Amino acid sequence: MTYRLSQVDLADGSRVVTARRGEDAARVLSGTTNLRDLALDAINAGRSLPDLIAERMTSDTVSLEDALAQGRIRVPIDHPDPAHVLVAGSGLSHRSWYEAQPDHGPDPEKWPDYYKILRLGDEGGRPAEGEIGAQPEWFYKGNGSILVRPGGAVEHPFYGVGPGEEAEIAGLYVVGADLKPYRIGFSLGNEFSDEEMYFRNVYHLAQSKRRQVSLGPEVLIGAPPSDLRAHIALRRGEDVIWDAHFGTGEDNMLHSFANIEAHTFKYRDGLSEGDVFVLYFGNAVMSTEEGQKIEDGDVFELRAEPFGLPLINSVRFGAPFDVGPAKDLW
Repeated sequence: MTYRLSQVDLADGSRVVTARRGEDAARVLSGTTNLRDLALDAINAGRSLPDLIAERMTSDTVSLEDALAQGRIRVPIDHPDPAHVLVAGSGLSHRSWYEAQPDHGPDPEKWPDYYKILRLGDEGGRPAEGEIGAQPEWFYKGNGSILVRPGGAVEHPFYGVGPGEEAEIAGLYVVGADLKPYRIGFSLGNEFSDEEMYFRNVYHLAQSKRRQVSLGPEVLIGAPPSDLRAHIALRRGEDVIWDAHFGTGEDNMLHSFANIEAHTFKYRDGLSEGDVFVLYFGNAVMSTEEGQKIEDGDVFELRAEPFGLPLINSVRFGAPFDVGPAKDLW
């Protein structure tokens, strides 16, 4: 059984990292205030993260349920300078999208671009160890300032078109002194985006992705099940207006995690010691794909058993602000 870690603000204002296994109580780790430093300590000591967690486990416990209800669970990983957190993702990565495609005919020249990407993933997204696979779709979300706490509200800005959730798994990483990325673990993720903007024109993908996102309350230290069953629900007031059970994890994907990671971290000039990466691995279902229109105050709730507590986020429609051009310096 693997550990699940959380970053928590205690009632007295101090900050701790907790660890728990299964349904056990979450225990405070001694001398540990953030996940990034814990991971770097493991790297620098040449030790595994579970070994270090076991060594630092204390008898002090925290109710994560209470902390979540009171807004005291932080984003699961951060950096003293949010600019050193890169949040990115991969799309068109799940087999469900590929299998739902209509017949586009035998002529590849007539295939839409998104279908070509899906075909590339189906044919080469799971390379043998040591080989380079097909390049997946990739997009930049923002820096650490876009990460919203579990239970918090993700903002749909006034200049957006139509927001939507993207329920998926996210990988969390830190760069060591050797300038290599190290996988810390995985969490639930709401890769919130402007779905209607993308539906109107796929070439606005990059702009549709520049939105706030959220990560689950608990980080799974270790690989998630390859065939993972998850559930996403959309609530409006007291009513569930849409929900879906779906499969994720590598068995349900066109690309392996390793292939998506390889095409993210191949850009070595983007790796600096101590930097944090959050990588969303792509979704399998979307409420907006089934005709839902998200409203101000709607709530998303994502659950998958290995990840412990659910990821719950409301949606807040943002107020207008000045988006005028840059000011001259002459």
